Amino acid sequence: MAVINLLVLAKFAYHGNYLHGVGYFIFFYASIYGIDYFTDRIKPKTTISIKKPKQELFVILIFIALGVLFMALKFLFDQQASTNNALRLTILIGSLLFGLPLAALIYLLFRKYKFSNLGFSCRPVALIFIGVFVWALTGLIAYLFNKNGIIWKEGYAELGGVLGIILQGIIGAALVEEFTRFILQTRIQEILKIKHIGILLATIIWAFMHFPMSFFKTDHWLNSTMYCIQIIPIGYVWGYLSFKTKSIVPSVFAHGLNLWGLQNG
Repeated sequence: MAVINLLVLAKFAYHGNYLHGVGYFIFFYASIYGIDYFTDRIKPKTTISIKKPKQELFVILIFIALGVLFMALKFLFDQQASTNNALRLTILIGSLLFGLPLAALIYLLFRKYKFSNLGFSCRPVALIFIGVFVWALTGLIAYLFNKNGIIWKEGYAELGGVLGIILQGIIGAALVEEFTRFILQTRIQEILKIKHIGILLATIIWAFMHFPMSFFKTDHWLNSTMYCIQIIPIGYVWGYLSFKTKSIVPSVFAHGLNLWGLQNG
């Protein structure tokens, strides 16, 4: 992560946004320290047990690949304004099953996992405070180092107000992505037995799931690759938050209300 953080800082500096890059760099280490500080004092009461990590990881990676494929097809057909309704319906169903990812949730519930083992728990409730801390810290550093990048006004208008923020920001984006990351990082961690490697690898996979969307917007593979690398630090913070709290609830809050624009630019 030190290498990735320095690479992202260099990218900001190259484009003349050195102060913004420094703020993003500080945010990463301040967040990790803060999460450690609070979780040392507020201990999670949930334990995560995994039944067949290799098999489950293999299936989930297939689902993710299908999700990326269907999302790429969706962007492609939206751009071409295709009138093939049967194909559009197929892409829509595939996007819902594998892009959201409903298929992964159904698969794990079929394997008799409890929701608490899938990150849908927050015991004690005070752990949510740590998500509030990360969210507020993001905002503070964005205000100090990249005030012009804060996008609350634009996000509020684009998402259609408070309800839109809840439906699209918290549920449609954060809940989906944090659930996927949690499932990935817990299985990878269980297989490799190397501290925090699951968070890093899951975050890299999560970041590059954004490649099709970025590429279809910019039509530039290098810029899209750098964008994916650029969001790894903040994604790692959210993954680390889930890892330390044994829950996706705090990270869903911090992620879903992240209209600070700190990772953009």
